[in-house]
Amino acid sequence: MFCKGRSLTVCSDGPFTLYRPVGVPLTALYCGCFGGCISLLALHFYYRYIAVCKPDKLYHFEGKRIIYTLLPCYIIFAVWTGNVYFLMPPTEEKERIYYDVLMENYNVDSYKVSFISMVYKSPATETEPEHWNLMQLLPFFICCSIMDLCLSTIVWCGLKALTQMKNCGAHMSKKTKELNRQLFLTLGMQTLLPLITMYLPVGSFIFLPFLGIELGANANNTGAFIGLYPALDPLIAILLIKDFRNYVFCRKKTLMKVSTTTGNTEKSASTFHVS
Repeated sequence: MFCKGRSLTVCSDGPFTLYRPVGVPLTALYCGCFGGCISLLALHFYYRYIAVCKPDKLYHFEGKRIIYTLLPCYIIFAVWTGNVYFLMPPTEEKERIYYDVLMENYNVDSYKVSFISMVYKSPATETEPEHWNLMQLLPFFICCSIMDLCLSTIVWCGLKALTQMKNCGAHMSKKTKELNRQLFLTLGMQTLLPLITMYLPVGSFIFLPFLGIELGANANNTGAFIGLYPALDPLIAILLIKDFRNYVFCRKKTLMKVSTTTGNTEKSASTFHVS
């Protein structure tokens, strides 16, 4: 990944790097996977919303109905992939713009390597002044629209679920209320995590070049941030939910016993064993 001026590019790195008929479609699929990931993440939060706020609607996630529930994710994946493949293909102008930086940073020839690119504003040449590319702004707005749709779904469903959990706290026992507090905190953190590890890096990669902020080779950090999400998401639940935390760290759990003869309360400890 690289950003230069008011443009960005994603290059292929694999056995088909120099064979564009295969390398470019694979690069488009790679980019489309991000659209698929954020749509699945939005669906995940929608499921949480249904489970917490409207449990009678959970049948949408049962049996063959799950296929129709997943349909929006398939559509978003296809739209993002097609958007990249058809509207961001390598052109002579893009090859010329990225020849020096790709050769200098990655030792690849932009005239041969498989890559996709968005050039929001073409730099001035001997024959043409600097100008905006309206056709290159179209894929930009498509990507932003998909991200906005998925992000709005995540935030709305997350807030609704959090509000419902908070409102139910008044009618719970002390033990259930404590578990609800842990789940509340976990859901809140899991709502914030994708914003930091997925939306912010990719949004910066797409939007900052539009503003003329050049990221250069630092754009490669985008992929690293995206990879953090699946690793950190389960850790939040493990660390914030007490029973999970005790089991993972093999901590002793204190149990209360009441003597049937004396009526005194006794404490005994049981240890979590990992089999």
